[in-house]
Amino acid sequence: MDNLDLNRLLFNPDSFFSRKSKNEVSFKYPALILLVYSALAIASGFLVMNMFRESLSSDLGSSGSSFSSIATFFGAAGGVLGGLIGTFLTWFILAGILYLISSLFHSTGSFKRTLEFVSYGFVPLIFSGFINFVVSYKLLSSVDFSSMGPQIMVQGIRQVFSNNPFYYTSQIIGILCTLLSAYIWVFALLHARNMSIKNASLTVGIPAGLYIVYLIYLLMFTSGSI
Repeated sequence: MDNLDLNRLLFNPDSFFSRKSKNEVSFKYPALILLVYSALAIASGFLVMNMFRESLSSDLGSSGSSFSSIATFFGAAGGVLGGLIGTFLTWFILAGILYLISSLFHSTGSFKRTLEFVSYGFVPLIFSGFINFVVSYKLLSSVDFSSMGPQIMVQGIRQVFSNNPFYYTSQIIGILCTLLSAYIWVFALLHARNMSIKNASLTVGIPAGLYIVYLIYLLMFTSGSI
């Protein structure tokens, strides 16, 4: 029976994908995972959009009320559409990159199966995305952006996050979850593309390693270390 065993996925992905390989390709759970992930991206977008709406209303005064309402409507529609398209596009692009790199090792296995298995690596990112959203919401809700103009709002956001232990903890959790995702993707490729664990690790290590270095750089930059 096809089911989503999260415990096995997170702590024994080799066994998880070995079992999945015996079933037909199915996008039921991949679609669900990506929809949840995109929902967090949309929620984060709404959080930022709401700050700009408050700041814009304050900057334009009463005349900006109707304008901000219109901007909010189109921003919400664009945020939902962009969140969905962006998330699924990221999935396709990542699967495509891993598929192409794995081809250098003369791997076999369909792109369809690769696409299915790569989606499961987004599960840890859902957790880190949720933590990041909660922390951002708690920190930003303590600031009255209606008293700020758009020009100083960015500076205000930096001050809120600067040297805040909760923010940096959420970023470190994000890096750790990305490492867990990379670990899952190694076994996803091992079974989807019939690779050795060495070649699968090299395939995943190239894009994942570069992205993790980028995340560490951002963490150091926002902490003022660079």
